[in-house]
Amino acid sequence: MRRHAVTLTVLVGLTLSTRSVRAQDSNVAEQLFREGKRLLAAGRVADACKAFDGSYRKDAQISTLLNLADCREKNGQYASAWGHFLDAERMSRSRADGASYGATAKDRAAKLESRLSYLIINVPIDANVSGLQITRNGNAVDEAEWNTDIPVDGGPYSIEGKAPGYEAWSTSVTVGAERDKKSVNVPRFRERPPTAPSPPHRRPAGEADDRPALGSSRSSRRTVGVVTALGGGAVAAGGLVVGYLAQQRWSDAKAQCGDDLRCDTVADQASAQALVDEARLRGNVSTVMTAAGLVAVGVGVTLWLTAPSRTSRETALRIAPALAPDGVSVVLSGSL
Repeated sequence: MRRHAVTLTVLVGLTLSTRSVRAQDSNVAEQLFREGKRLLAAGRVADACKAFDGSYRKDAQISTLLNLADCREKNGQYASAWGHFLDAERMSRSRADGASYGATAKDRAAKLESRLSYLIINVPIDANVSGLQITRNGNAVDEAEWNTDIPVDGGPYSIEGKAPGYEAWSTSVTVGAERDKKSVNVPRFRERPPTAPSPPHRRPAGEADDRPALGSSRSSRRTVGVVTALGGGAVAAGGLVVGYLAQQRWSDAKAQCGDDLRCDTVADQASAQALVDEARLRGNVSTVMTAAGLVAVGVGVTLWLTAPSRTSRETALRIAPALAPDGVSVVLSGSL
């Protein structure tokens, strides 16, 4: 039952959240609609169209769309206005009160149709190469719109075409605002020349070789070895210091309660236990640091001893035991 209650709470929360967003959008749409009306009355037609367009995007009401269409017509954007009136007429068909809206939209669209301007983009068969893309002012033109008169608003248009493996093509055309018809013919595309592989780089005679010498590798490896060994030694030394401090805490606890750590009072027992806990913690830290430091020292020494020789005449460092009259010794031989 609790799970059902939680699920119901979440669903109710989502529903309320969705309603809140819708209410906010409606408020914004109403404000933009009023702003459009104000701007239109002030003669700022282009700005009014932007306000109506924003209002419709927030809340797609047929009345807003009709006002947007009317605004586009006043702004000389006859193709956009015609399309909005047709959309409004289609929307009215599904509304019970849509008869008057539909009649108005249909009548306005019919009156505008004779004033439209058109742009046709002709793509001949020999220009329709594989992967061809046509854009108009940066917007993709669907292939179904090629070779067809398309209503457009008056103004300049940049037509571009591109396809993989071919040189891009572009042109521009200006369409009149009213009763104009312009066409653009896409030419046959030129194939791009194949890209020749780059020749291998050859070093000119006398040019210095900037590759690192063998000796530099040897030097770098020995440097890393020395740094690693020194760092490991420092960590190990720190571990020993922490170990010494741990031993001091053990001594303090024993001095307070004796070697058996049995104290006379509860307060002394608590104080001694705190010293013991601190000594154990420091002892563990000391063990880890010392072990890690010794490992690092071993790695550093190994890197230093196994560094490659600078030349073939040099020999690697060798370690060998030797017998001496007073015992066994270690002999280091080779060049550094």
